[in-house]
Amino acid sequence: MNAAAVAKLLGVSRRTVMRWVTQLDLQLDKNELGHYQFSDVDVDRLKQLQNETNQQLLKQDIQTENNSRKGVIKNNASLDANIIETLNERINELERTIRSKADDVVSYQLLQHRQETEELINRITTLEARVVELENAQPKREARKEKALVFDQAEPSATSKRSRRKNLISSIFSL
Repeated sequence: MNAAAVAKLLGVSRRTVMRWVTQLDLQLDKNELGHYQFSDVDVDRLKQLQNETNQQLLKQDIQTENNSRKGVIKNNASLDANIIETLNERINELERTIRSKADDVVSYQLLQHRQETEELINRITTLEARVVELENAQPKREARKEKALVFDQAEPSATSKRSRRKNLISSIFSL
């Protein structure tokens, strides 16, 4: 039987089985892969160790219950209430501090944005004044009456186009 099967049989993890093997210093056979092989005798020894461990845990639980019934619960309840109240006060104080700091951060950011906005407005005003100054310094240009490009002139009339076509057609057919 391998370690996983033994762990399943005992209802514990494989790691617990391996810890018990170390505690009992069991000499186990290994298979070709190096995994432990448990015999029925080994499994019985592990079951015995498990029972002993469970009995020790039960004894500890019973002792703990007996010790805790000596009036400690009443003192713990009042201590717990005081501790909870103190913790609540500290939490409330921390929340007030956080809100205050958050308000300070927002106020600072608003002041920074206002300052940046004022700087931009001043810059725009300066640029507008400079543009007006440059426009006034330039001589006004007179509109040109003559057209410099041939393409800007008015198109020839429709009658002249027809006469050109006739001349072209007649030149082609007259030989």
